[in-house]
Amino acid sequence: MILGVGVDLCQVERIRRSLKGLGEAWIDELFTAEERRLCQLGADHALLFARAFCGKEACFKALGTGVIAEVGWHDIEILQSGVSAAAQLSGGALRRLREITPPGHAAVVQVVCAGGAGLAQAIVTISGVLR
Repeated sequence: MILGVGVDLCQVERIRRSLKGLGEAWIDELFTAEERRLCQLGADHALLFARAFCGKEACFKALGTGVIAEVGWHDIEILQSGVSAAAQLSGGALRRLREITPPGHAAVVQVVCAGGAGLAQAIVTISGVLR
């Protein structure tokens, strides 16, 4: 059963400007150390940061929360390796996932990130599967 779906789209140039203008403080506020490391491995850092940003936003939407005090930016990790991506939830995001998962079900979070032509996008689907 589908528990939540979230989609996000952003301009890579907007993220590129944030990386240049806001720098380290902005990266530290939004991304975990592992996300940062993985994004900086690629040829186009801004594209990978944009994909991760979209993944986080899509996950907030799939959880039904948006960005709130109880679910912070670091509670959702979008881990990218090549063309694949995975979401890892902790803290408030994990608590929210448990709240929306019906008894007797296990939650499965799937994330797809893509980018090109100056845009990054992500789709997050949260499913509940019988145990």
